[in-house]
Amino acid sequence: MGTTNHERFSDSIFEPEMLTVDGYTYRILKARFSNLYVLYDYLKANPELNRDVFYKLSSLDGDYSFAGKPYEKAVEDLVGELDPGYEEFLKLQSDLNAKKGKIHKYRTVRTVAGGHLSVPAYCAGNPLCYETEERITKPKFARMHVSLSYYWGTTKDQVLHRAIIITNILKALEKAGYSVDLKTFELSQERDELAYIIVQIKKHGGRLDMQGLYKTLCHVEFLRRILFRILETLDLRNSWGHGYGQTCSEEFTRDVLKLGKNDIYIDQPRELGIFGDDLADDFESTITHLSLQDKIDVEKAKREFKQESMILRKRR
Repeated sequence: MGTTNHERFSDSIFEPEMLTVDGYTYRILKARFSNLYVLYDYLKANPELNRDVFYKLSSLDGDYSFAGKPYEKAVEDLVGELDPGYEEFLKLQSDLNAKKGKIHKYRTVRTVAGGHLSVPAYCAGNPLCYETEERITKPKFARMHVSLSYYWGTTKDQVLHRAIIITNILKALEKAGYSVDLKTFELSQERDELAYIIVQIKKHGGRLDMQGLYKTLCHVEFLRRILFRILETLDLRNSWGHGYGQTCSEEFTRDVLKLGKNDIYIDQPRELGIFGDDLADDFESTITHLSLQDKIDVEKAKREFKQESMILRKRR
């Protein structure tokens, strides 16, 4: 590549770094987009393509059955009007019961009356000589990391089911008082090179962006058009053009990103037991895989999703 994109777009594309994981050294290429508008501006600015590695551009050449809507349409949809499928997506959100995530602590407050008398304060002539307990409510925190990539054989139904399940888990946790920090990214590997692409759709403490979740998680073109194009602009050297890399395993991803042991990691559909046939079964498999039975009322959710599976089958 000539003028590297990390020089033209230094806020989004970063210089390669060397990273050692379990005794092996990798060359890691990182890109970060703070929202879909920043991502849109980057793609519309025509960053230089790495034609030495990507001699065939799958972002453009992939057929509809595999890669979804055409590249130019996929780019415009990042910031454009939502398609009719969004309304259906919203209808497929269940009223899940999550176990309450608030913890309570108490502090001692001194007052002029009420509570119990503090003898030392009374003897000292302190007008605030009564003490009472005041409850402090603080939310629990949950960190969720969602992989935006998946292997080539993943179906559109698997992608859609995972998106529905993710949004329902997020909404249930927030409804129960959890403050959810959501990270969405791709981490892929080709031999000793890693591509790490962050697309932020929810800021910590911010509201859940249902439109952003829909645009990034529900349709295969976000990976097979948009993320593929970002890969085509990175200064990669290995044979990425043959298959656009391999989605990294959960164990390896946790090591690379140094995730906490209690962090929730949403893997690609097949690793979660999502097969795209029955939404209720896929939901139960996901909750079991994530060990969230203590936070989500699984039986109630399955009853809800049985009805929603009928909606999805009619839609197909």
